[in-house]
Amino acid sequence: MRNKLVLVSDLGCLKAYKVDYDELSTNPKVELIEEVTTDEADGRLSDKLTDQAGRFPGGERGYHVVRANGERHNITLELERRAIGYLAGKVNHIVRNHENEGRSVYLAAVKEINNQILNRLEPMVRMQIEKNVPEDLTKIRGTRLLQHF
Repeated sequence: MRNKLVLVSDLGCLKAYKVDYDELSTNPKVELIEEVTTDEADGRLSDKLTDQAGRFPGGERGYHVVRANGERHNITLELERRAIGYLAGKVNHIVRNHENEGRSVYLAAVKEINNQILNRLEPMVRMQIEKNVPEDLTKIRGTRLLQHF
């Protein structure tokens, strides 16, 4: 059996597991090597944004630049886009750090963001992914995780 690098993700976190197969035992050793959380996906939107004074500049005397002082209607989409970009960057980093170990790379991400993460990966990293599962497997641990691949 080949050793594996298993990456599982949802919009709020990314977990990377190193799976080592031993010739003497039948059970593989699954070790969590990195866990990353994103701030963009967690919490309330009101905790991230504020309507305090100074939020909408442009009303000072002598300041003649026209500024829009309205709501940012697509802020949740923008935060989601940033989180996906951050997660894709972390996947690139993790796979590049372990590519000299000759591990098979498996990726599982929530169905809604799976293709978006794949599209943002570097071409060399994308080619190394052997299996891609569009499921949320972030809560599953140990050898039960391997049953989904």
